[in-house]
Amino acid sequence: MKHGNQTALTARLARLKPRIPERWREQFGAFWNARNPREQAILGGGAVVLVLVFGYLLLWEPASIERTRLARNLPALRADLAEMETLAQEARGLSANRGPSLRGDALTQALQDSLGQHGLKATRLMATADNAVQLQLDKAPFGSVAGWLQDVRLQQRLKVTDARISYVGATALVNVTATLQGPDAGGH
Repeated sequence: MKHGNQTALTARLARLKPRIPERWREQFGAFWNARNPREQAILGGGAVVLVLVFGYLLLWEPASIERTRLARNLPALRADLAEMETLAQEARGLSANRGPSLRGDALTQALQDSLGQHGLKATRLMATADNAVQLQLDKAPFGSVAGWLQDVRLQQRLKVTDARISYVGATALVNVTATLQGPDAGGH
């Protein structure tokens, strides 16, 4: 049985072997045999060097260049992946927090409570008919304002549609005039 498998394997390998015309083989054999051993060694060494050069140029160098390019781009791709994962997690959090959006007085009261939790007090806080809120804060710490806006975006699903923030001269104190828009503007 082994002999039959070897014969089949030999037949397959024979099909893969390049078919060189008999005339070319004869011409090469005549050329090769006409050379003395020193010339044969030089020609053989040259052929090996030529194969190595072509192997380097066709296989190794392009792979090396591509590897270098990928190594150079990898940090940016990892940063993009981290940003996408953060955005996906935030999107999952936002979809999990979907509750009925507040309107009118209930919205202004929720915003007043939220401002108080951040140590802020609005100079003016007024709900408008299109589920928007106009807000004014005077001499508020910028860090508290930024944290409060992040919480309002996540909890009340309000986004800033217009804002004017001006520095008032004291360390990190700002005056803020902003319009916050609810998610279902123009709804009921």
